[in-house]
Amino acid sequence: MSCCTKLQLLCYGQDFELSKRLSTKAHLFDGGLALLYFEQNGVSQRLIHHIKYNHRKDLAIAWGKFLGNVLTTSPIEIDLDNSVLIPVPMHPKKMRKRGYNPPLHIARGIQEVLGSQSSVESDILVRKKHLNSQTSADFHLRFERLAHSFRLQNEIPIKGSIILIDDVITSTSTLQHCAQLLRKSYTSKIYAMALAFTA
Repeated sequence: MSCCTKLQLLCYGQDFELSKRLSTKAHLFDGGLALLYFEQNGVSQRLIHHIKYNHRKDLAIAWGKFLGNVLTTSPIEIDLDNSVLIPVPMHPKKMRKRGYNPPLHIARGIQEVLGSQSSVESDILVRKKHLNSQTSADFHLRFERLAHSFRLQNEIPIKGSIILIDDVITSTSTLQHCAQLLRKSYTSKIYAMALAFTA
């Protein structure tokens, strides 16, 4: 609990910084939500690193549940009926190295809260291009490197909203490439959700 008090939760302050940034991409996204700021050398960084690099599926699911509860009470209007949770896919090479895909388990945590009104679909998008860490690259370089990184593997009937799930959102370039691909087949509302967001 002492760690939780140190986390700067975006949702409680209603500081929807991610939605503000995504508003410039209104043709792709209908909104977004992140739980907390990713602070270098802070509690949020340690939490995310445990989830990403220390095989803490339990933390990914637990914080996914937290995010799910926030979604059900958020002042951001999101139609959750028949919503489809799509985790950002991981390249097989990185999957072998990390052991699991954190966004998938975050999505499963969210789905536990939302129940039958949502589903997790992890086989719609696949990542076909492997890239090394891009934390030091600026937005334009990230976006350029990610070109043709994803493909639409399966198409399924989507009646409700699409919610793209990631662990950390930095430049939003990954989400934009995913959303562009989905927009070719789906006219549903698309939202971006993550545990952490770099301001």
